[in-house]
Amino acid sequence: IQIMYDDDDYPVQAQDGSYYRSNSRANDDEGAHSDSTEGHDEDDEIYEGEYQGIPRNDSVEKADRQVGEVGQSQFRDMAQYEGERRKDQEELAQQYETILQECGHGRFQWTLYFSGFVLPSAEKDMCLSEPNKGMLGKSRTAHYFQMGSAYQFHSWRVFVLVCAFPAVAAIAALTTMPESPRFFLENGKHDEAWMILKQVHDTNMRAKGYPEKVFSVTTIKTVKQMDELVDMGGDATAWHQRWRIKLTNLFHQVWGNFLTVFNPEYRRITYMMMAVWFSMSFSYYGLTVWFPDMIKYLQKQEYSSRTKVFIKEKVEHVTFNFTLENQIHRNGEYFNNKFLNLKMKSMVFEDSLFEECYFEDITSSNTFFKNCTFISTLFYNTDLFKYRLINSKLINSTFLHNKEGCMLDFSDENNAYMIYFVSFLGTLAVLPGNIVSALLMDKIGRLRMLAGSSVISCVSCFFLSFGNSESAMIALLCLFGGISIASWNALDVLTVELYPSDKRTTAFGFLNALCKLAAVLGISIFQSFVGITKAVPILFASGALAVGSFLALKLPETRGQVLQ
Repeated sequence: IQIMYDDDDYPVQAQDGSYYRSNSRANDDEGAHSDSTEGHDEDDEIYEGEYQGIPRNDSVEKADRQVGEVGQSQFRDMAQYEGERRKDQEELAQQYETILQECGHGRFQWTLYFSGFVLPSAEKDMCLSEPNKGMLGKSRTAHYFQMGSAYQFHSWRVFVLVCAFPAVAAIAALTTMPESPRFFLENGKHDEAWMILKQVHDTNMRAKGYPEKVFSVTTIKTVKQMDELVDMGGDATAWHQRWRIKLTNLFHQVWGNFLTVFNPEYRRITYMMMAVWFSMSFSYYGLTVWFPDMIKYLQKQEYSSRTKVFIKEKVEHVTFNFTLENQIHRNGEYFNNKFLNLKMKSMVFEDSLFEECYFEDITSSNTFFKNCTFISTLFYNTDLFKYRLINSKLINSTFLHNKEGCMLDFSDENNAYMIYFVSFLGTLAVLPGNIVSALLMDKIGRLRMLAGSSVISCVSCFFLSFGNSESAMIALLCLFGGISIASWNALDVLTVELYPSDKRTTAFGFLNALCKLAAVLGISIFQSFVGITKAVPILFASGALAVGSFLALKLPETRGQVLQ
C-alpha cells in the first residue's frame, strides 16, 4: 500500500482505499480532520472565547442544570425527611396512647392538680389517656377557688400573701415534676422518656395495690431527627459573643416554631381559634370586671338617695361624739363646737363657717370641706389633711399631731366587703361548672360543650339588662360564671388537642397572650360605660359570645382522636 502525503504532510486516503496527496487546500477546509481532533464531538471543540476566559453559553446552561439538580435533590431529601418524620409521629401517637393506658390514671396524675393551670399541654402530654382527657378541665378549679377565697381578706398584706402562696407552691411543685415524656420522644431521647413513663406506671400501680406489676414496654418509637450544625464561634470567641450567638439561634428557633402554627395545614384552625379565644376573653373578662363596678354604682346610687341635706343651720356649744354619715351641710355656722372621737363618712360641708371649734381624734372617709372658713380652730390627731379642705381659708387655726400611716381615702368598709363578697360568689359559682364540664366533656364532646355553654352564656348575658337591683345582678353574675366556665374548659382541651405535640405549647401560649390582650380591651371598654348605660356592654358581650359559639361549630371535633 502506498501512502501519499500532501503539501502539509497530511496523508489522504483515496476511494479505493489507497492514500493520495491532496492537490488542493480546499480538501482541508471541506472535510479533512486532524489527528488531534479525531474521535471528539463538536461540543468538545475549543472556541475562540475560551482563550479570553469567557465561558460558552452551553457551559453556563449545563452549570445551571447541575445547580438545579442539586437543589431538587435537597428538596427531595427534605420532603423525604418530612414524610418520614410525619410517619414516625403517627406511629408514636398510636403507641403513646397504648402506653398511657397501660400506665393507668391514679396517684401520679392527681399530684399534677396541685400545680394545676400551669400548662395544660404539659399535663396532657404527661399522663392523660383518651378516656381521661376531659378531666383536664378540672385544673381550673383550684385556680378559681384560690381567687375567690383571697377576696375575703381586707388587709392588703394578707391579700398579697394569699395570692403569692399558690405561685410559690407551683414553683416548688414544678421542681419535682418530671419533663414530658412526649417531649423527650419528639426529640429522640428514648431512655429518658421510658424512665418517666415507668415512674408513672409504678406510682399508679403501687397506689392501686399492684406493686408487683411490671412495666411491659421495652421499646418506644422515636421521631426521626435532623442533625443541625450550630456555629458557636470557637474557643477564641468572647463569652458575650457566644451568648449572643446562643440567644440569636434560640430566637430563630422560637420564631420558626411560631411560624409553623400558621402553616397551610394549621392556618385555618389557628385563625378560627384566635377568633374564638378573642371573643370569649373579651366578653368574659369584660363582664366579670364590669359586674363589681356596676354593683358598686348601684350601691352608690342607693346610698345617695338616702343623703340628708342641711341648709343654713346654726350650731353653738355642742359636742359631737357620734358618727356623722351621708350628710351635706350648706351655708352653716358652727361656733364653739367640739368634734371628739368620731368618724365622718361621706360628709360634705359647703360655704360653712367654723369659729373657735375643736377637732380631736377624727377619722374620716369621703369627707370634704368646700369653700369653708376656719377661725381660731384647733385640729388635734385628725386625718383632715389639706387636700380635704378645698378652697377653704384658715385664720389663726392650727394642726397638731396629724394621724400617720396610709393617707388613702378608703370608702365605707361594709361596702368594700360587699364588693369582695360579690366577687367571691362569682368565682365560687364556677365550681359546679367545673365539675359538670369535667364529667361530661368526653360524653357530649368538646364542640357541643363549647358552643352550647357559649349560647347559654349569651342568653344569660342578655337578661342582665333587666337586672336593676343588687340581688338580681349578683344572681346573674353567678349564673354567667357557672355557665361560661364550661366554655373555657372545653376551649382549653380543644386547643391542646388540635395541634401536634411540637406545636402545642407554642399555639397555646400564643392564644393565651391574645386572650390577655382581648381581656384588657374588654375591661377598658366595659368600664367606660359604668354609670352611663348597660345596653352597650351587654350588646358587646352578647355579640362576642354569639360569634364565638358560631365559629366554634366550624372547628373539628377531637373527641376520641389520638393526639399527634
